[in-house]
Amino acid sequence: MPKDALIKRARRNIFYKILSESTRVLPALLFIYIARKMGDEDFGKLSFAYSFAGICFIVTDFGLSTILIRNVSRQKELTREYVGNILALKIVLSFICITVIGLFVLFTDYSTDIITLLVIFGGVMFFKALIDFYCAIFNAYERMDIEACLKGTNHILLFLSGIVVLSTGFGLVGLANVFLVVYLISSIIGFYLVCVCIKKIRICFDMKFWKYILRESLPLALTVVFTVIYFKIDVVMLSIIRGDNSEIGWYSAAMRLIELMGVVPALIVSALFPIVSGLHKESIDSLRKVYQASFRYLIMIALPVAVGTLLLSGHLIYTIYGDEYVKTVPALKILSLALIFIFVNYILMNILVAVNRQMTNAIMAGTCVFVNIALNVCLIPRYGYLGAGTATVITEIVLFILGLYYVAKYICKTNIVAVASKPFISVAIMGTFIVLTTARLNLAFVIILSALTYFTCLLLFRFFTKEDKMILIHLIRK
Repeated sequence: MPKDALIKRARRNIFYKILSESTRVLPALLFIYIARKMGDEDFGKLSFAYSFAGICFIVTDFGLSTILIRNVSRQKELTREYVGNILALKIVLSFICITVIGLFVLFTDYSTDIITLLVIFGGVMFFKALIDFYCAIFNAYERMDIEACLKGTNHILLFLSGIVVLSTGFGLVGLANVFLVVYLISSIIGFYLVCVCIKKIRICFDMKFWKYILRESLPLALTVVFTVIYFKIDVVMLSIIRGDNSEIGWYSAAMRLIELMGVVPALIVSALFPIVSGLHKESIDSLRKVYQASFRYLIMIALPVAVGTLLLSGHLIYTIYGDEYVKTVPALKILSLALIFIFVNYILMNILVAVNRQMTNAIMAGTCVFVNIALNVCLIPRYGYLGAGTATVITEIVLFILGLYYVAKYICKTNIVAVASKPFISVAIMGTFIVLTTARLNLAFVIILSALTYFTCLLLFRFFTKEDKMILIHLIRK
């Protein structure tokens, strides 16, 4: 495929992904407002219910969305068969998940308000699964503009209605019901957009296809299950082992910021995934170049974000959450160390899926679940939420090492020293600047000036190649 055409597709996809994902700032701001308005204990209850429901509903994806994007992006004529059958499968799997939540509610002694939240968020996750499915269809057709419209509508509705409900004093259950109604409305809008802009959806029950697609997606399903577990199990284990809702609130406040920063690699990699999936069949050399460029850019972005978060964690927490969340500061310091690996792990895992190495991803993610749970069992009883944060950092490092090994084995090797040396020196200079100016300047000025310092250093050290500059010019060209 010609380089200009490839860059044009990437530019379009990334633009709409940025547009789509930028609206995720609104739910993030809503969660910050929830944390400030309700306090650490109630925020802890909400975070537990949301995390537990999320863990239960991970099987609704079963890797099906990724398979749909990968295969339909290659052969559009597969749309009707894939969409109809996968939708039916998702509905069946969702009812299984709702049953699991119901059994948990029956056989545990959690308080009435937490049980109510669990039931409501079970419904929320069902409609969220449908929205994610519709977005997968749009991604397969590289219609990120429609995805941006759907997600933007969802996030704006959630933000506005959540603020209104909180301001009028409806409390936790009222807020949870807002989530339920907004996701229901958004799922209806998503269904309409798919039928009008792509193809009409007809639910199919082709058992032969079900058997094929479940077998095909099983490695991806294991990967998704394992990944969500090691991202969310810490909150559940904190609840079970420590039983302190305030502690869950402090930890969840830090994780919310980490997840918000994780939007950057997620949108870049998800925009490129349909392209690299096609390149696997068309040109393995082009695929390698896209991977290597993505790896370099993600390292370049991850280092200043991680170091800036580490050095400014106190200021960030006080500014965003207030004095009540002072104990969130050490958690954010610890979790900031994971950001470097979180950014790069996105491309490592997705590039393996693009070259049909789903089982490799499953092995990596399964190993990380074992490591994460073992570390949580060892660290949470003694160190609480700080132990959970440490477990998350170590788990991301393990995933990074495994990902590098398998990508080198199946695609190409990555020279970490060559890629990271100039950004590392630049971020060290940036960090020194932050330390020297934090006490004297406003937080916003420190962030802006430190970013300018970092990118100036990259230019001086000639990090950007001629090809990088050409790609950048193409990407920003109207």
